[in-house]
Amino acid sequence: MAKNLSVIHKILWPERASLFVIVGGAIGLSGDITSFFTSFISPFALAMIFGGAALVSGLLCFQRAMLVDARDEKAVDGVVHCAVCDALRFSLFALGAFFILMMVGQGQSATQTLAEKMGLIHEDITVIGKNVDQIGEDVSKINENVDGLSDITKSQKLVENPRSAEDYFRNAWIYSNIQRDQAKAFEVLDKMYRNHAPRKMDAAELYFNTGRQIKGREELMAQTLERAHESKDATLLVIAGRNAVSEEQSKPLYAEAVDMDPDLPFSYWDTQRFVQGANAAGMGPEAQKALLLEQAEGIEKFIERIASKPANYYFFLPQYQPDYEMVARQMLANTNKILETYEQMEQQKREIRRK
Repeated sequence: MAKNLSVIHKILWPERASLFVIVGGAIGLSGDITSFFTSFISPFALAMIFGGAALVSGLLCFQRAMLVDARDEKAVDGVVHCAVCDALRFSLFALGAFFILMMVGQGQSATQTLAEKMGLIHEDITVIGKNVDQIGEDVSKINENVDGLSDITKSQKLVENPRSAEDYFRNAWIYSNIQRDQAKAFEVLDKMYRNHAPRKMDAAELYFNTGRQIKGREELMAQTLERAHESKDATLLVIAGRNAVSEEQSKPLYAEAVDMDPDLPFSYWDTQRFVQGANAAGMGPEAQKALLLEQAEGIEKFIERIASKPANYYFFLPQYQPDYEMVARQMLANTNKILETYEQMEQQKREIRRK
């Protein structure tokens, strides 16, 4: 019996390696790789197949080993190197290989685990790539926003060394509307009028509005008139006339503006300071009609001049101004209707007198 056990040992571990052992190991490994690349046979199923083959061949092989005469070396050699024993060793080697690889692969083959991890890595890289692309798009959007912010901040940047009237006005506008420093804005505009004559209505208006924050009306009116005479800029006279406390004070200023700059529309009719209405207290019908006629004549001259030039001729920032021509045309139409009413009233009075 003990001698027969030595035969079984030789079957499981022969003295010289059989070609079938080498082939069995190679097939075992290749089977594991094949199990990853195909969905028909899993590594566990292959292990079960080789296990069954090892069991069947083992039973046949062990039966012959128990019956052979251990003293007959030729008979023993025939048993050890028979096809059934080679099949046993083949199956056992493959089964062992599968078992080890499945242990490494935590329930599946090592190559399958590695491949899946590589697949995950590939997916992660793909996701990272998409995220990088998204980040690139976000960065592009940020750059666009930065460019937009740069344009905005650029529009709010002061001119360090102003030379032109436009440069001075730009700085004054920023001081007044962005930095809320009315004193600094007035200082810049006053310097502008001492060196330039921009002839822009919004510049003259800003000059007076910022000056009101730091000066009394009489002092500001005197300084505005002084700058108007020095620079020969009639827009300052118009603004002074607009802010005069009475018609007696404003009319001479508008008339002086007409003499200084006959082409300035606002000298003839100022949209923001209408003459006294026709229903002013103490004014008779004849005076009312005369006032309306004067107003209509001024509006006509205003329309004639303002329609001949673009808005930026009269304003540094025309986008903030209304359509003065349309406003004037509507006012002229209303004034003419009122004048027609006066004409009808006078006609009725004449007819009554005749009777």
